Amino acid sequence: MVRLLRIGIVVGSILFAVFQLVLPVYAFLPAMQARAVHLGFMFFIVFAGGSLRRADKTGKPLRPWRLAIDLLLAAAGIGIVGYVFLNYQSVSQQYGIPTGPLQVAAAFALTLLVLEAARREIQPTLPIIAMLFLLYALFGHRIPGTFGIPRYGLETIAGHLFLTTAGLWGMLVGVSTDIIAIFVFFGAVIFATGGGTGFMRLSVRLAGRFSGGPAKVATVASALFGSISGSASANVATTGSFTIPMMRRLKYKPEMAAAVEATASTGGQIMPPIMGAGAFVLAELTETPYLEVVYRALIPAICFFAAVGVGIHFYAKREGYTGLDRSELPSWAETVRASVFFLLPFVVLMAWMVGGYTPQYAAFWATLVALPLSLITADWKLAVKEALPQLKTAAVNGARQAAVIAAISASAQVIISVIAMTGLGVKISTLILSVSQGQLFLTLVLIALTSIVLGMQVPTTAAYIMAVVVGGPVLITFGLPPIAAHLFVFYFAILSAITPPICGAVFISAGMAEADWFASAKIALKLSFAAFFVPFVFVYDPALLLIGSLPEIAYAILRTAAAVLFLAGGLMCYWRREIRTIRRGLLLTAGVLMLFPIPMLSLAGAGLGILLLFV
Repeated sequence: MVRLLRIGIVVGSILFAVFQLVLPVYAFLPAMQARAVHLGFMFFIVFAGGSLRRADKTGKPLRPWRLAIDLLLAAAGIGIVGYVFLNYQSVSQQYGIPTGPLQVAAAFALTLLVLEAARREIQPTLPIIAMLFLLYALFGHRIPGTFGIPRYGLETIAGHLFLTTAGLWGMLVGVSTDIIAIFVFFGAVIFATGGGTGFMRLSVRLAGRFSGGPAKVATVASALFGSISGSASANVATTGSFTIPMMRRLKYKPEMAAAVEATASTGGQIMPPIMGAGAFVLAELTETPYLEVVYRALIPAICFFAAVGVGIHFYAKREGYTGLDRSELPSWAETVRASVFFLLPFVVLMAWMVGGYTPQYAAFWATLVALPLSLITADWKLAVKEALPQLKTAAVNGARQAAVIAAISASAQVIISVIAMTGLGVKISTLILSVSQGQLFLTLVLIALTSIVLGMQVPTTAAYIMAVVVGGPVLITFGLPPIAAHLFVFYFAILSAITPPICGAVFISAGMAEADWFASAKIALKLSFAAFFVPFVFVYDPALLLIGSLPEIAYAILRTAAAVLFLAGGLMCYWRREIRTIRRGLLLTAGVLMLFPIPMLSLAGAGLGILLLFV
C-alpha cells in the first residue's frame, strides 16, 4: 500500500507539473475549471502525501487509520472541486444563490478542507485568522457600533464563497493557478538540474576572497536563490546548509552566522527578476505589468543588499575576519560552466518578458530550455541515467511547493472574500485615518506595524495581502502611486521573518548555527536596517522607484546610497577603524540627514560623513 501511494504521489506530481506548465500557455480551460483542477491537485498532494511525509520524518511505520483519514480528506476535496469542474456553467449562472442544502454543505466543507490543508503545511495562524473572519461574517451583526454588519445567513455566505469568483475561486487562487505555480516548477527544474550548484559556485567566486567572504557568499547566494524561491525559510534551509558551516569554520560567531543567513534569505523575496509569489499578487492587485513591478523594485532591492554587504564588510574589518583561501575558490572555468545551468534559463525568461510576453509564457519557454540541462552534469559531462531521477525530484518538490502556495492563497482568499462582503476593509481604513489624524508619517508607521505583526506567523504573501487590503487604499488616498503604496506594505510583511518576538527565518538559521536566537535577531535587525527606512524613502520620494526625471532619480539613488553607507558604519561601529559612542552618534546622524529629500540636509549629512572619514 505504501509503495502504491508513493508511486501515486510521483505520478500526481508529474501530472500537476504538466498541467501547470501547459495551462498558462494554451489556456484551454475556463477560469473556474482551471482553479478547481489546481485545488484538486493541492488536496491530493497535501492530504494523500501527508501520511508519507510524517512517516518519513519520524521514521515510524505508517498508521493505517491516519492514512485512511488522509485519503478520505483528499477524496472529499477532490470530489467537491470535481463537482465544480463538471458543473461550472450552471454554477457560474447561479449568481451566488445555492440551489439547496447540499451546496451549502459543500461550500463550508470545501472551506474547512482548504483551512486544514493550510494548517498542515504552515503554522496554524493563517487558518485561525481565516476562521475568525468567517465567524465575523456569521455573528458580526451582534457587534454594536462601527464594526457591526448586516446579518448574513448560511446560504448567503456559502453562495458568496462557493458559487462566485469573489469567493474561493477568486483572484488569489487565480494568480496561484495561472502564474505562481509555473514559476515554482521553473525554479524546481533549475535546482534539480544543476542550477543550485551554479548559484553557489558563482557566489563563492564573486565574494569568497574578500573580507568576511563567507558572509558575503551567503548574501549573494541568498539573493540569487531567494529570487526564485520566494520563501525566507526555504532560502535559509537551502543556502544556510552551505554558508553557515563555512562561516563557522572561519571562526564567525554563531549569532553572526545565523543573522547573516536569515537577513540575506529574507531579502531574497524582494530581489528581481523573480520576487516570489507575493510580487505576482502585487502586480495583479495594482494592475501593473509584472516587468514594471520588477523594474520599480530594483533599486530598493539593491539598497537592501548593499546595506547587508556593507554591514558585513564593516563587521568583518572590525573583528579581523578574512576571506576564503584562493585554493578554496572554484576556477572561473568551473564557475562559468556551472552558471550556465541557471543563467541560460534566466536569459530566456527575461528575453521573453522584455519582448512583451506574459510572465507565465516566458516561464514556460525558460522551463523547456532548462529541461535538457538535466542530461548534463555541472562539469558538462553527459549523464543520461541521472536525468529521470532529477526530473522526478523537480516534479515532486515543485508539486509540494505549489500545493503549499495554493493552500495559502485559498485561505487568504477566504479572508479577502469576507472583507469584501462585510465592508470590513473600509471600516479598518477609516479607523487608521482617524487614529493618525490624516498624517502620512503616522499612517505609514501604523501600517508598517500592522504588516509586521500579521506576518509574524503568516507567510509573506498572506501577510502582504491582509495588510494591503486595509492599508493600500488608505495610502492611495494620500496621493501615493499604487506601486509605492503596495511595495511599502510588501517590504514590512517580509521583515516579519527577522523581527522579534516571532522571527521564523532567525529561528531556523539560529538552530542550524547553534546560536542564541535573540542575539542573532538583534544582529539581523542591524544588517537589515535599510529595509526599515527604504520604504519610507520611496514613499516620500518615488524617484527611488525610478519614477521621475533622470536628475531626480540620480539624486535619490546617491542620497540613499550615502545613507546606507553612513548608517551601516554607525550600526557596526566601524569607519576606517573601530569607532566609539560620539563618532558613532555623529555618523548615524549623518545617515539620518541623508534620508530627507531636502538638499541642504543632504549636503550637511554628506559633509559630516566625509569629515568623520578623514578626522
